Amino acid sequence: MKDASLRLAAELGGTRLSGDGGPILLIERVRAHGLPSLAVLGRAPSHFREALAAWEGGDAALNLALLIALPETDVTRAFAAHRRRIGAVSAALDASLPWLADRPMLAKRLPGLAEEGPPGPAFLGPLEAAELHAFLPDWDAARFDATFRSPESLLWPEAARPTRVKVEPLRLAVGSPLLDALRDALRRAFGHPIPLLPLPEDPSGLHALRVLSPEIAAFRGPMEAWDRALHALARLPAPPHFCARC
Repeated sequence: MKDASLRLAAELGGTRLSGDGGPILLIERVRAHGLPSLAVLGRAPSHFREALAAWEGGDAALNLALLIALPETDVTRAFAAHRRRIGAVSAALDASLPWLADRPMLAKRLPGLAEEGPPGPAFLGPLEAAELHAFLPDWDAARFDATFRSPESLLWPEAARPTRVKVEPLRLAVGSPLLDALRDALRRAFGHPIPLLPLPEDPSGLHALRVLSPEIAAFRGPMEAWDRALHALARLPAPPHFCARC
């Protein structure tokens, strides 16, 4: 595993960071020392393709810190251990969470995972359920229920808590400048409104990214959307600079 991760780091022009929590690959693109970094978590190099192309072809005043956590890694501990190495982070995005039905959207909440006991039904609410049905008009009731109301593992924020929780559910701040910037970037790229919807995926990556920055979101998009997002994020307030060199 170590040899494979070192080969991958060499292919991507990155560094394998080891230590507390386990190894992570850090692929850096530095525009100028002292600029804040945008941290992007991916589970495969392909998740970074558009972000890298947009950064390399643009002039946004941001450095880029691309993070790949290896399978045995406790990402929360690893990010905390290497926070200074990653640098001053303006925002942190998980680029590996998929869209629903492969259509552009932004996530406003994600379910956790229950370890023991039935989590109970998903509390979507009538307006939220109507939004989802409108977004997924070709889904039948069985597919919808299997995706959003699975009683086996998904734990939505409003559901009764089971005996043990493996991963906490997560609400994202939908009225934040970060979400506004990302939503506008997608809207301009696709030419139509972008909904904010619950996403039935594992939020553990976004929980880990909170160690780096309170400004977190799930974001995917074509190169045009990434280019707009990078420029918008460069204008957001950034934390005081720190990095391993200072």
